[in-house]
Amino acid sequence: MSARSAGKFSSLRSAFSNRNYAIYMSGNSISLIGFWMQRLAVSWLAWVLSESEFWVAAVAFVEIVPLILITPLFGVWADRFDRKSMAVIAQVLMMLQAFILFFLAWFNLLNIGLLFVLAMTEGIIQAAYQPIRLSIIPNLVKKEDLVSAAAFTAVAFNVARFAGPALAGVVIAVSSPAMAILFNAVSYLLIVIAWIFIKVPARARTAEPKSFMQDIRAGFNYVLDKKALFYMFALLTIVSLFIRPVAFMLSAFVGAVYESGPLTLAMFTSAMGIGAVLAGLRLSMDGQTTGLIREILLMNLIGIFSMIGFASITIPWLATALMFIFGYAVTIGSVAGQTLVQNSIDDDMRGRVLSLWAAFTRGAPAAGVLLIGWFANRFGLMWPNIIAALLCFAGLLLMMGKRREMRAFFES
Repeated sequence: MSARSAGKFSSLRSAFSNRNYAIYMSGNSISLIGFWMQRLAVSWLAWVLSESEFWVAAVAFVEIVPLILITPLFGVWADRFDRKSMAVIAQVLMMLQAFILFFLAWFNLLNIGLLFVLAMTEGIIQAAYQPIRLSIIPNLVKKEDLVSAAAFTAVAFNVARFAGPALAGVVIAVSSPAMAILFNAVSYLLIVIAWIFIKVPARARTAEPKSFMQDIRAGFNYVLDKKALFYMFALLTIVSLFIRPVAFMLSAFVGAVYESGPLTLAMFTSAMGIGAVLAGLRLSMDGQTTGLIREILLMNLIGIFSMIGFASITIPWLATALMFIFGYAVTIGSVAGQTLVQNSIDDDMRGRVLSLWAAFTRGAPAAGVLLIGWFANRFGLMWPNIIAALLCFAGLLLMMGKRREMRAFFES
């Protein structure tokens, strides 16, 4: 093993030498996979119950849109109150929602309206949890291990984003969507148990809390005042708005374009998952920020063209290969962007800034998937997705002009 490779493994090993972080990640990694398994199961149920591209998009929309409306509010609370207690409450609620959904799906008691309501409930709880999940990492590791811990946490989330649906596709193909949902419910139980063994030190208060709206406004001002940070927010929001929705529409592609079932869905999601895992393995050992801006721009460009290719063809093996490329490229861009943001902000603003990050980068697909789904219901899936990819390309070209400012801020 080369000295450079040994150094990469050393930085990752150092992050896991923090007991609290090691316990947290052991439970959270499984829980994240369960969460994304349920998301795909819900998407497939939406297609089976409605056979409508619009309903698939509408269910995805209500799962995601609370991130825009609610997450910034809980970002203030994440900076004010005990993050561990808030995390446990949120995860218990998500566990209960998953068990209810499993029961209804298992006994064939679901209709599209009830699925819509339960998906919205899960979206609301997830929106409340996101700023807590993102801001608690510095409380679990020593300061010198924050870069590696933040990078690996982002890797775990983004790998699960694709590995979870890949596993869910297999489970749905050999069993049922209900079993994928059950995996999620049980996975929450594991992370709730893990919290019992995690001792989070009290955080120092740097200032007296202001009014709720003043704190929210302070988070927005923090991002706007740091131009490079704002450009990164804008870049990843554009990507999330225009090309991420294709991952939420795979059930519609499988049903409407390929006229196929769970096996084809499993093939596409598995390809994305393998791409994401390889991207995660590569980034989790890097431990440095140099060159990440160039990597983010390049990988998002590759993601755009792989999406155009996927939307344009009807050849299953080629579509599978393009989903592999898409999963790899989008994971690299997402993980690198989140790592740079985590490492560049002050801890007393972390909850508010990261809640805005979640609201924009994870909430933007809500608008994208609803619009694409609406147009797809009228014009088919190909052209709405190609046009979305071209709009993303235009936005990426605009952000390329800001790359020097982003390099100076994030990589120095």
